[in-house]
Order: sequence, then C-alpha cells, then structure tokens
Amino acid sequence: MSVPLLLLFGLPAAASDEGLLVVDLIDGTSLAEAQELSGLPLRWANPRSEDESLAVAEVEDLPEQVQRLSAHPQIEAVEASLSYQALGWPDDPLYPSQWNMHTVGAAQGWRMGGGRGVTVAVIDTGVSSVADLQGTLLLDGFSFVPGRASAADDNGHGTHVAGTIAQTTHNGLGAVGLANQARILPLKALAAQGGGQSEWIASAIDEAVDQGADVINLSLGGPRSAVIQVAVDKALARGVLVVAAAGNTGREGVGWPAKADGVIAVSATGPSDTLAPYSSWGEGVELSAPGGDKQQAGGGIVQDTIDAGAEGHAFKELQGTSMASPHVAGAAAVLLGAGAGSAAHTERLLKQGAVDLGEAGPDSRFGHGRLDLAASARILVQQRGLLFLAGSLLAALMVGFGGGSRRLPIAIVAGLSAGGLFFLPLLPLPPSLGLDLLGRPLLAWPTPFVGPRLAANPLWLSALLPALLTFVLGPTRTLGWLAAGLSAGVGAHLIHGAVTGSLAPTWLPASAATAWLGVNGLLCLLFTLAVAGLDRLRRERRS
Repeated sequence: MSVPLLLLFGLPAAASDEGLLVVDLIDGTSLAEAQELSGLPLRWANPRSEDESLAVAEVEDLPEQVQRLSAHPQIEAVEASLSYQALGWPDDPLYPSQWNMHTVGAAQGWRMGGGRGVTVAVIDTGVSSVADLQGTLLLDGFSFVPGRASAADDNGHGTHVAGTIAQTTHNGLGAVGLANQARILPLKALAAQGGGQSEWIASAIDEAVDQGADVINLSLGGPRSAVIQVAVDKALARGVLVVAAAGNTGREGVGWPAKADGVIAVSATGPSDTLAPYSSWGEGVELSAPGGDKQQAGGGIVQDTIDAGAEGHAFKELQGTSMASPHVAGAAAVLLGAGAGSAAHTERLLKQGAVDLGEAGPDSRFGHGRLDLAASARILVQQRGLLFLAGSLLAALMVGFGGGSRRLPIAIVAGLSAGGLFFLPLLPLPPSLGLDLLGRPLLAWPTPFVGPRLAANPLWLSALLPALLTFVLGPTRTLGWLAAGLSAGVGAHLIHGAVTGSLAPTWLPASAATAWLGVNGLLCLLFTLAVAGLDRLRRERRS
C-alpha cells in the first residue's frame, strides 16, 4: 500500500504502519547485496532500475524501517512509496464522470472566460450556498412564494440547476459548472413541492430584468400564460436571453413557457446523444442539451444540491429537461461574457455550433442540434480572426491612401484592437483572466468587469476613445501610429457589428443602433486617415 502525497497542498498524508518501502542504494549495488545489507526481500522497482540500484519491498513497519536504514552508508535515500497525481485543470474529482460537460465542450468555455461578468437568473425553487457553490458568486436573491422570505432552496431542484450553470470549478471538490465565473441571481418562484403560480414566475422574470440579469433560466413548465408572455417580451426587449425546459411528457408538444415567443426551448439528450425518453419535443424546440438518462449507468446529470443528511448537501444524479436547459443558459453566459456582443448574436452562435442530430437541419426533436459550446466558441474565435485581418487590411489601406508611413505597426495595432490575440483561447492553457483579456477585442474588454449591458454603452461602442487618442497622440511623431491603428481596429469592429448585429448598443432601438455603429465606425477610419496625413506632412517638412 502506498502513501498518498497531495501535491495540491504540498503536504504528505500520514504514513501507515505497513506499505511499500523504497530504498535507493549506491549505484552498482547488486540485488543480493541490497537484500543482505537491508535484511529485507528487496526487488528492483523496475527492471530498468537495476543500474541505479532503486529497490522496493513490502514491509509491515514502515516508520521503523525508514528510521533503521536512513543512516546506512550504502543507502542514498529511503522512504515510503508516495503517490502523485497530475495537476490538471480542473481538479474536481467528479469531472471525469460528468459526461455532459465533456459532451458540450465545457473546457473551451472556461478558456473563454467562463461567463465572467455575466449574471444568470435562476427562477426555480431557490438556490442554497451548498459546499460546491461556496466559490460561486451568489447574488442576494428574492422569493416570490408567499410565506417564504428567503430565496434559499427548500427542494433541491434550483440548487442543482444553478450547479450546472456555475458550480464552483477547480476547487478540488465535487463537480464542475459550465459558466464557472458567472454570477447567479436566485429567484424563488416555486415552492418546496416544486410548484408555483404564473404570477410568481412573471414577477420573478420582471425582477431578473430589473436586477440586470443577462440570461434567465426557466427549468419549469405549465399551461400557457399571457402574463408570463408579457414578462418574457419585456425581458427580450431589454436584450435578455430567456432559456426554458421543453417539458418531460415524453410526447410531442412543447410546454410553457418554453413555447413562449422568443424563448429558447431546450429538449433533453442522454449519454448516447439520442433524445431522452422522457423529453418533450415538437414545434418550438430550438436546441437540445444533455438532460441525462438514468436508464444508462452513470447517465444522469451530477451536481451538488441540498440534502437532509448530516452533510447538508449531496452530489445527486438527476435527469430531465430541467437539467438540459441550464446547459444552454450556461453556454449563453460563456459566450456573452466572452464578448459575443448581443443576445441575438449569442443565440446565433449557439445554433451555428450545435451538433446536427436526427433529420438534417432543424427538426422538432433536437431543434438546431445538440449544444456544443466548444464549437460555438470556436466560431466566435474565427470571427475574431477575420476581424483581426479586416482591421489590419483597413489600417494598411487607410495609411496608404493618406500617405502615411509605418504601415506594419499600424496594421498590427489595428488587428489587435479589432480581434485581439484571437487564437489564445484555442490553446490548451489553464484558464485565467489575462488569457481571457488578451484573446478578445478591445471593445469586449469591459465585459468581464461590468457585464455585457454596461459594456455595450453607446459611448463605449463609438468613436469617442479613438477621437481622444487621435487628438492627444495623433500629432506626435512617436505614438501617432498607435492612435491610427487603434482607430482603424475599433472602426472595423463597429462596422462589422453594424452589418452583422453582433453589437447592440444599450438603450438604442435596432435601427438607431445600426446607424450609430456605422457612423462611428466610419469616423474611426477618418481618424486613421487624419493621423496618416499628419505623418505625411511631417515627413515632407523634414525633406
């Protein structure tokens, strides 16, 4: 029996009395000599260890043998065998068995920022801060259930759902979450038995919007409600993504509010990437996602939730479209946090990256396909690569047209401003804020700190910053190129946002937003021309 060494903490566990003893003798010591001087039935640790005279033996009194042999002149080192483990990311022990997280490509989402800066409202039975949510930012929630003053969970359903979205990840405990850096806003609209009223749910949706939620998850269902539709409409008008479970009837017919206009309805799949037997399906399904199938061993969705046992919590394996919906909500949070820019663009990315199951193209069982966050994230990275190229080419064109010099540095700065070091999130590196920021365009930098809504402030999505830099740095010989490159990069991004709808300035209607982005993008390019012209005048004067 070996003695484990927990590298994460750098402390060895206490040695047991019996186990495997490792003896490193002076090189060249034969096995017979080693056995004679040690008095133990030593064998080589490995056939290739003979030249180094590294031997092992099973003993019943490890501490005594270590002490007895440690001072022997022919022994270089002696100790109990120690177990090591790979320091991978993440270190959550249940992650290897979370087939659902591997299926949707959670690791790629973590390298894209893990939803940092995004708020996800969980409208459910409440959310409690169980052990594996201790490192997750749970905002002060609200209860809309009469007689319940707290948004704490008294059922377990809501906490499990919140775990799929943002379980604390890389904490050496339990399971992982998709958007592990996102904020969770608990809104209790279902009672302890799991039921709730339409007015409770509608009020919770309204509150989620008022509290600045970027994504709303509704793992619940019932009859059609005009009140809930009105609340959903208001949320959509404010640029909030609303995701809901399709239902658990196992028949055709999507439930409510999943079928409400504008809601992303999610059906459930199992480990074999087939529709789960309990999942509702039909017109209105937009996406499918892992919801689990407990008919298969280990086929449920495992997350931490409340439990009446001594620990107060447990890692439970549940199944349902209630478990599928938060996968999509979490993926949306990751893309928004990564700077996808708008709810509409985020939804397009989710659908474009989905794995087409069933009939070719969108269908009534899987919608646009099964969620694949990794693929959606790669599409976003590819778009940034094109922005990098577009920004660089525009900068070179503007500088050439304006007669300026330093085309290469201006083009590089323009590319970085427009697309960032877009390839970084694709590298197998541990997630970090620095990696996240370097891999995103300049206009997406504020999102992790202030959230998608404030990051889409019209003053930020404008020519204001390029104008200031052009005014301050443009006339200078040493840093004018920096202002020119940044102006061209920001201009390329703004024009791209206007054409594709990937940018949505807050508080502006769609038509006004397009005009705002287009005009400001052109202004940025004019600033680049202006700096290039100043550079040409300086060179002419010197000559």
